[in-house]
Amino acid sequence: MASPLKQIHKSSFIKYLFLALSGALSVVAFSPFDIKVAILLSLAILIYSTANSINYVEAFKRSLAWGLGYWIAGTGWLIVSIHFYGNTNLIISMLIILLMGIMLALVFITPISLIKLIKPSKNIFILSLSFASFLTILELSRFILLGGFPWLLPGLTFLDTFAQPLISIIGVYGASFFIYFLSAFIALSCIFRNKVYFSLGILSVLIFFPQNNFHSEYYGKSIEIGIIQPALDPFKKFQAGEATNIEETLLNLSEKHSKVDLIIWPESPFPYLNSSPQMKELLSKTSNFPIILSGTWEYNNNKLFNALTLLGANQSYYKRHLVPFGEYVPFERIIRGLIEFFDLPMSSITQGRSKQELFNIKEFKVLGMICFDVAFPLSFIEETKKADFIVNVSNDTWFGSSYGPYQHLQIVRARALEANKWIVRGTSDGISTIVDNKGTIVNLLPKGVKSSISGKVHKNNEISYFYQFGYYMIPLLSIFVLGYIIILRLR
Repeated sequence: MASPLKQIHKSSFIKYLFLALSGALSVVAFSPFDIKVAILLSLAILIYSTANSINYVEAFKRSLAWGLGYWIAGTGWLIVSIHFYGNTNLIISMLIILLMGIMLALVFITPISLIKLIKPSKNIFILSLSFASFLTILELSRFILLGGFPWLLPGLTFLDTFAQPLISIIGVYGASFFIYFLSAFIALSCIFRNKVYFSLGILSVLIFFPQNNFHSEYYGKSIEIGIIQPALDPFKKFQAGEATNIEETLLNLSEKHSKVDLIIWPESPFPYLNSSPQMKELLSKTSNFPIILSGTWEYNNNKLFNALTLLGANQSYYKRHLVPFGEYVPFERIIRGLIEFFDLPMSSITQGRSKQELFNIKEFKVLGMICFDVAFPLSFIEETKKADFIVNVSNDTWFGSSYGPYQHLQIVRARALEANKWIVRGTSDGISTIVDNKGTIVNLLPKGVKSSISGKVHKNNEISYFYQFGYYMIPLLSIFVLGYIIILRLR
């Protein structure tokens, strides 16, 4: 009797629908669902279908179907910002999500079908290494291609599991390598009908055994920080008179934290520039406040920057990784003005330069990151080594009550673990939090709540293994494996 997968593959429509749904299944492995083992099953189906294809063309179509499900389900929360906040017709919004899913699948998933042309080996272990290496290289390309979109990295699912410490050694993409290998090992064991290997592969799900007892030892100097979450309505931000409401909300919430050392305001809360008379007037009202680190808008040399600014001081960090369509419009001359979503306020921002100074706050060296920046660990290697802790401000209001902000928080936790640094995260309407250097949430404000929290953040000068050596170990291994296989193939 034929296996269920073979039965499914007999019908083209059902086959591709099944693969799309299998790709979509992976989303439940990430926050807020956290059904970790789903990522192994989803990837195993991708690899099984690709490896078991009759030729390259069929492998390409199968990987495209899986990739569509993966990206559309995984980033479907973007429809909230496109349709609801971007005031775009629902049908057009869905079409944009579909086109984006196709583009992401074509660039980051379908190249795996090239493995059919290489035909590396019939050895399950070597073939599993081949798939893991290829998929890891594709994952690393997410940091560069299409402006960079390192979202939904499988290694993030190691958080809160027995395997979590691996992230501090080889990083998230290193953890992904292990997941790719185990998924391939399971899939290929099915193809070659090796019951022993298949049983070993199934046992590998134990790496996802829950483990939540990762806590930092609170040592070294500490600084008391207050985080303000104003829960402002982005629809009203640029309306007449709303600036006063924004200022009063921030000031009233900040008054409760007059004894802290540093107050964090979220990403770009103001509808005016940092150099404007309105900002000078606001600063006059904060003379008795602690130091404030806030998101601002800065205009220099005829260029607009999304900034993180030490208010009242001449120091700012300019955001380096901009969000496509939200902060800049790709192919601007072609698509600007086609629909309202492509004309959102502040969608012509300039990218900050690569090397920027750390903030010096009460003898602490602070690395600033804005929103999407926190998804790019390799962009801040030297800065992270020098920093005592990290501040990340964001505005996830645009994603409403979807699962997008929870995925964002998961990335923040992994970054703290990779860097071995505490991270303070201040957002407009959640999720604001203090995360220790073990990736554990110390304090948190839920999504949609107008409030504030405070807590101690501890200085940590110890450089993580990942930022010393680990960040290049897995990429080198992946390149070596693929190079070795290609050389063998050419002989």
